Amino acid sequence: MLSHKEPTVVESLFQQVGEYAETRGALLKLTAVDKASELISLAAVRAAVFLIASVTILLLSIATAFLLGEWLGRYSYGFFIVTIAFALAGVLVSLRSARWVKDPVARLVITKVLGEGRDAEHNIG
Repeated sequence: MLSHKEPTVVESLFQQVGEYAETRGALLKLTAVDKASELISLAAVRAAVFLIASVTILLLSIATAFLLGEWLGRYSYGFFIVTIAFALAGVLVSLRSARWVKDPVARLVITKVLGEGRDAEHNIG
C-alpha cells in the first residue's frame, strides 16, 4: 500500500511561491501585451488622422495656390507663394520641434505605458 504523505509547511510554502511566481509572470506578460496593444492602436488612429489631415492640407494648398495665381495673373506666382509659406512653417516647426512634437509625444507614451490616464479615469468621483 502506498501511503500518501502530507506536504510539510516548508514544501507547501515553496509550492505556493512557485505558483505565485508563475501567476506573476503571466500577469506581467498580459500587462505588457495590453500596453503594447494600446500604444499600437493609438499610433494607428493618429496615423489615420495624420493621413486625412495631410491630404486635406495638400488639396487646400493647391486650391490656395491656384486662387493666388489667378489674383496675381500667373499660376506660378501662387504656387511660389504657397511654397514659401510651407518653407517658413517647416523652419518654424524644426526650431520648435522639441517643444511642439518631442515633449508631447514622450509625455503621451509615458502616460500610456504607466497607465496613469486609465487609473485617473477610474478614480474620478
